[in-house]
This record gives sequence, structure tokens and C-alpha cells, in this order.
Amino acid sequence: MNVLGLIGHIADISAVPIALAGFSVTFYQIKKTRKAAEAAEGAARNSQAAIGRSNLLVLIPQLQRVEEELDRAVRDASKPVVISSLQAWRWQAGQVRGLLQVGKLAKRDLLVDIQDSVSAASQAQSELTGSGGELSLAVATKDARDAIAKVTNELGAVATVQGIQAGGVDDAR
Repeated sequence: MNVLGLIGHIADISAVPIALAGFSVTFYQIKKTRKAAEAAEGAARNSQAAIGRSNLLVLIPQLQRVEEELDRAVRDASKPVVISSLQAWRWQAGQVRGLLQVGKLAKRDLLVDIQDSVSAASQAQSELTGSGGELSLAVATKDARDAIAKVTNELGAVATVQGIQAGGVDDAR
């Protein structure tokens, strides 16, 4: 056997362990990368939930202010402010409903109540814009104000739970 043949034979024999070592290192790196990707995905989900909670914690007090503004406008017989408040309720309640639904942060009953309040606000707004002033604001908005009050009462509990969870306490675990 000549020297070149011997070197070729050694190269053939040593290539198998080196290839196995290379495959082992590659497999290990893929496994580490997969774990890092899963951790990043979990962190992204947690961030998304935290952003949703933060948005809720901003929107819920705004809904309560809209309810107060609506009640005050009805007492003051200010039709333009009543109509504006009903529009604001529809927009902001829709946002809250979407956040609660996407984040699975509320029971179905609350989502239905929010939708009912939006529908009632829309109906009252239609009646007020279509009437020449013959309807009293209190009568025209009674159903909407009742539905809105029901929702804001329920959202108070949601705000408390989300506020606690935003502070780092997760009682779902």
C-alpha cells in the first residue's frame, strides 16, 4: 500500500466520526434554536396580553366618563351632547368588546351586554336625530342608559382583575 492510499484510507475512516460529530453539533444547535424560538413566541404572547390589558385599563374609565357625560347631558337637556355621548359610547364600547373578545378576558354574557348597549345607543341616537324635538331626552335614552349602566358596572370588576394581573399577579396559574 502506498502512502497516498494509506492517507485516503485514514481519511475515509476518520470522516465517519467527524460527520457524526458534525451532525450531533447541528442537532444540538437546532434544539437550542427551537427552545429560543418557543421562548420568544411565549414572550410575544405575554407582551400582546399585557398591551391588551393596558388598553382595557385606559378604555374602561373612558367608558365610565362617557356614561357620566351622557347622564349629565340628559339632566341638562343638551341634545347635541347626548348624541355625541351616544356616539362615543358606541365607538369605545366596540373597542372594549374587541379587546375582551380577542384576549378572552370576559365571559360571553358581558360581550353580549356590551353589544346590547351599543345597539341601544345606536337606536337612541337614531330616534334623537330623527325626531324634531318631540321626544324627551330621558325617555329616548332610557334603554340605552340602562344598558350602559349595566355594562359599566360589570366592567368595574374586569378592570380590577386586569389591574391586578397587569401588576404581575396571575391567578390563572
